[in-house]
Amino acid sequence: MSKRVIVIGAGISGLKAASTLYANDIKDVKVFEARNRIGGRLRTVTGFNGKQKYDLGASWHHDTLCNELFDEEVDLKGGAAPFIFDDDFNVYIDKERGRIDKDPDMRLEFIDREIEKFTDMQYHQRLDVEDMSFFQLISKFLFEKKQFLTDDQIRYAPQICRFLELWHGFDWKSLSAKETYFGHQGRNALVLNFDAIIKRIAQSFPEEWIQLDTSINSITRKGKEVVVTTSKGETHVADYVIVTIPQSVLELSLATDKQIPGRIEFTPPLNKKIVKGLNSIHVGSLGKMIFEFQCATWDAKHTKIVTLAQSSDKFARIVKNATDYDQLIKDLNILDQQQEENCWNHPFYFINFAQINGTPSFMMLMQEPVTKYIESLNGDKNKIFEYFQPILDKIMSTFGSDSVVNGINNDITQDGNHAILKNILSSSWTSDPYSRGSYTACKPGDDGWDMILAMNEGQDSRIRFAGEHTIMDGAGSVNGAWASGRNEADYVVKQTL
Repeated sequence: MSKRVIVIGAGISGLKAASTLYANDIKDVKVFEARNRIGGRLRTVTGFNGKQKYDLGASWHHDTLCNELFDEEVDLKGGAAPFIFDDDFNVYIDKERGRIDKDPDMRLEFIDREIEKFTDMQYHQRLDVEDMSFFQLISKFLFEKKQFLTDDQIRYAPQICRFLELWHGFDWKSLSAKETYFGHQGRNALVLNFDAIIKRIAQSFPEEWIQLDTSINSITRKGKEVVVTTSKGETHVADYVIVTIPQSVLELSLATDKQIPGRIEFTPPLNKKIVKGLNSIHVGSLGKMIFEFQCATWDAKHTKIVTLAQSSDKFARIVKNATDYDQLIKDLNILDQQQEENCWNHPFYFINFAQINGTPSFMMLMQEPVTKYIESLNGDKNKIFEYFQPILDKIMSTFGSDSVVNGINNDITQDGNHAILKNILSSSWTSDPYSRGSYTACKPGDDGWDMILAMNEGQDSRIRFAGEHTIMDGAGSVNGAWASGRNEADYVVKQTL
């Protein structure tokens, strides 16, 4: 087929679009990528010893009962990238009490499930209920059900629920209550590592199709053609363009400042449905940290560890004594404002690689506002360690190790049973001008349907969109981005027949 197609972005959606076009005999394709690498928000890095690799972007095949990318990997002999079902129960660690999971006196897991059901009853059995923040919803549950809860359950159950911040990338005061809980379609499989999948897809079409270090300045529809100009002063004419840049970067097209890195000028401007969609949902800031140690001095039998945000007896007293819900919200906000900002004000999610493959390291997920703060440090490992040291020390003491010793910039290799920290790796999604966050997430009042419907219709019949923000099945996930790239390529193929 003689049609010329331009794909903007070499993340997994753009690569899959190019691969699908090539497989369907469309051979005049150009893929432009603003970064100096392919993969987009999938990024695999190497640890301090040059052996272990980690994903600072996505790490899992989610919803493996209906994940077509996972199925494709399984059908390959051995798959491009190994994966494991990292099934395990969360270990919950509190600053004061240590482990509180499976506590026979508090039974917090039962309250956690009840809050999930309470949320479902609030929003999914009626359609006219106004959305609120997750913090407000949990406060409502506590206010209405406090007579059935002990002081400890009031104090700690909300902090366990806040684990969901590490799915969306917002803290509970910014996160939509309506959209917080979601059903899982099967187990999740940890990928080791996504770079192999990216390489596999990229090798399925000619390497010369990809042009790195090239951002796009403008996309103009002229009759039956689309004219694309690049940051290098090039002009390209295509029959179809598939735009796979993140939602957060696409939003820059609405800005009046035309000098913002990554901004694309659309002529005519983005249509009204797309503008409405961009204003209907936000982008979360889920970040990642890797803590590498000389050796594992801790008990490595648990895979998943959640350190809880600190609470207090005063929190429980305020809830118990509350007679008005609105006043309760005000009182709890005042209590928060009285706390000095530190790592114990937020929950964090740790994956213990010592249990998974024997590597003495932790992968940690963090959320806004912590992500933006940590990523703004530009990889200053000493400052990052200073911030997280209290939590790392607590994890170590919980699992039988002495405290953490900073061995990043020195030759310390052994110090009794102390855990010797050798390296820290940090994501940079919020500071990356071609990411500007992690993936789509909902604040109170958001509705992703407007975005998805608008993206599926495209700017017009020639300018199309793909990416994790453009699809319902797999929204926010690698498999969704992959499927969207395939779908838009299929659309182009059908138009050429």
